[in-house]
Amino acid sequence: MAKSKILVGLEIGTTKTCMVVGEIRPDSSATIIGIGEVPSAGIRKGEIVDPTMARQCVSDAWQLAQDHADVDILNVFLSVTGDHMQGENNIGSFRLPDNEDVIDEEHVDNAREKAEKLEIATDRIVLNRELGGYSIDGGEPTRHPEGLTGRTLDVNCHVVHGVRTRLQNSLLCVRNVPLEVEDLVFAPLATAQMVLTRQQKDAGALLIDIGGGTTDFICYKGGDVIASGCVPRGGNTINQDIVRLTEQRVAAKAAEVLKCTEGNAFGDVKDRSLAQYRDELGMHEVSIPRGELNRFIRDSLAHTLLRVRERIPQEVFARNGMSIYLSGGTSLMRGLDALTKYIFYNVPVHQPAPMQPGQNHSYLADPRYCTAIGLIRFAQRYDDDAYTQGGRSWWSRFLRSLGIGR
Repeated sequence: MAKSKILVGLEIGTTKTCMVVGEIRPDSSATIIGIGEVPSAGIRKGEIVDPTMARQCVSDAWQLAQDHADVDILNVFLSVTGDHMQGENNIGSFRLPDNEDVIDEEHVDNAREKAEKLEIATDRIVLNRELGGYSIDGGEPTRHPEGLTGRTLDVNCHVVHGVRTRLQNSLLCVRNVPLEVEDLVFAPLATAQMVLTRQQKDAGALLIDIGGGTTDFICYKGGDVIASGCVPRGGNTINQDIVRLTEQRVAAKAAEVLKCTEGNAFGDVKDRSLAQYRDELGMHEVSIPRGELNRFIRDSLAHTLLRVRERIPQEVFARNGMSIYLSGGTSLMRGLDALTKYIFYNVPVHQPAPMQPGQNHSYLADPRYCTAIGLIRFAQRYDDDAYTQGGRSWWSRFLRSLGIGR
């Protein structure tokens, strides 16, 4: 009888370090059997700045996840982000020999290999490759060109790459716990596995994941990835703006509470009623005009969203069926859906439902865990392929390219 398999995803975020344990059954169904979560330390804007503190957070989350799932965890799939990450589209084109006109597997392999080879700077390294649909002689895209006739076969590949040393920092942090890293995954690729369906990707979808320190995005057109990246701004940026711009002294904790409980990203900026915060001991009280709070939040989020918009091909927003999907902890911000729709040319926006106090908590419904849980689905998607054509030999070559091969 076939046995279940355990897959583990690890997200080292700006605000939290989260390890998710998934059980993959023989019928390919997946169940989350454990989660370990601790507040992050030593992380800024999604990148490690203090390896000792970051490693301790990973170790603590690891112990909690093992206790919760009652399994031994030795290997993880690790998400990475940061403004050094970049996604580019590259087209591979292969012309069939003059005496051949029926496309076979070898022709497909040749086109794919060309698409996957992107020239990048020597200090950068390719992390993930997402193949798109094939086109024959410039015709309509197809996922399965074998057996069709034509002269030229084209395929697009979205190639994600990042700075070698920054990726080394993340990988070494986890391996020094010690845990083995099965694969590195650009965070929005994992998040999309959790948030978006195949039908939504086919129709056209822009996923914007707003976390504590970064905003990751990925855009699909006709099921293919056409843009991805990271903006080094998130929910913490809003808090910092509130602290910096208000006329009275506001602590970071007070700014966070006021933002979440009193603020509205598309609310009235002329509202003179007071938004108030008092700490647990009643010793420190803050009162600021609600309209002023709304303006701080609106301006900060608008800046972030505009930076995302400028990195998306503008023609996709005129496409019928195109939609925007929000995730991440900051996606729960009131009014964010209206603000996003305003900035993105009235494209429909889907915002997660707010979490009601006292309701039974579901990790699957909580937008803060989309990336960590998405890693399980990403791992499941590639597990049978042994991480693309090269199997473990590919991963060994990748580690050696980082200078830490085994």
